Amino acid sequence: MVRPRRQADVPEDELPRGDGNYAMARALNRMTEFLQQNFRPPQGDPNRAVQVGCTYERFLAHRTPAFSGEENPIRARRWIQDLERTFEVCGCTEAHMVLYGSYMLQGEAANWWETKRPLLEMELGSLAAVSWQRFKKEFDDRYFPVSVRRQKAREFNNLVQGGMTVEQYARKFMELGRFAPHLITTEKLQVERFMEGLRPEVRKQVACLQIMEFQKLVDLASIAERENSFVMGSPPG
Repeated sequence: MVRPRRQADVPEDELPRGDGNYAMARALNRMTEFLQQNFRPPQGDPNRAVQVGCTYERFLAHRTPAFSGEENPIRARRWIQDLERTFEVCGCTEAHMVLYGSYMLQGEAANWWETKRPLLEMELGSLAAVSWQRFKKEFDDRYFPVSVRRQKAREFNNLVQGGMTVEQYARKFMELGRFAPHLITTEKLQVERFMEGLRPEVRKQVACLQIMEFQKLVDLASIAERENSFVMGSPPG
């Protein structure tokens, strides 16, 4: 009896192109081929289960959003970070990272990968040779370019509390600090840089405390800020 072919076993030239599921079937075809080529079980007991990393079903269960290419550069960077958190939780292998990550691309981003992928395969010999670091580099070059990274680093370098609360300033500090890690390589430098950006009336109340922990500085600066607001809001007398 001939076993009926699954959708992922059907050659791409036999897939119904008019069907709205064509792109998904094509991607599943490629995943199946890739896993068959790169995760063959060792010689020995053919019934022995082999752990090959994160399954696609487990990856999808985390509901990582797709990326269409229309998002702004910061959201593009966050998408990559969300993917990496999912990969870590799922125990994905390097090969799975590239495969599953690229499958989450849609629209313009999917078109970009369809163009970039064969060039990488030609350069490196196969998709299996494309590391996650290389995928991220190509992705960043397209969706999080150097010009944006430099702009964000400048924003961090010029960041001061201004009209923000201490908590708002801390959130902005951590958000932009990712783009200028060379300026805050230690917690001591992080504390010093944050201290410099505090409003003068807040900074003078915490500067003498010789604080060495970033979160402790944020907490004490927030207390000083509230005390200042209370005093300034009190009736004279």
